[in-house]
Amino acid sequence: MAGLGAGVEVIETDPTRDHTERMLRAFGAQLETIDRDGERAVRLEGGQSLTGTAVRVPGDPSSAAFPLVAALITPGSEVTVEGVLLNPLRSGLFQTLQEMGADLVVTNRREDGGEPVGDITARHSSLKGVDVPAARAPSMIDEYPILAVAGRLRRGPDGDARRR
Repeated sequence: MAGLGAGVEVIETDPTRDHTERMLRAFGAQLETIDRDGERAVRLEGGQSLTGTAVRVPGDPSSAAFPLVAALITPGSEVTVEGVLLNPLRSGLFQTLQEMGADLVVTNRREDGGEPVGDITARHSSLKGVDVPAARAPSMIDEYPILAVAGRLRRGPDGDARRR
């Protein structure tokens, strides 16, 4: 935020959450995101002013994860969580659950406050174990506890439930 007055460039060796950049754009700031040599640079020129705008805060993926996983592991269940943040830098758990065989459906995709959001429906599914790439960790770091629950109740390669 201080960069609005003085200007700033932030260099990340690994991409992190980009909510501030998205919100600044929604409020009228001009900033540049550059990918170079495996790093991400965010440049904000100084002397900018923001303009107020209506913002609907999207549902947190970490909070949405609990009822979604509960539906996935409970026979006969289905749940829809509306207005969930779908920012790729925060939605790694949803991708991982789909790779595990989860019946997750995203509808009503839209953008609110510069962020992609949607409604996610989860239906009971037979989950399988998968290898999660280390590079995905930053996009799901807060969701590892609920991923552990889903992983504990997955089915093994032989189809048997893994519930010990």
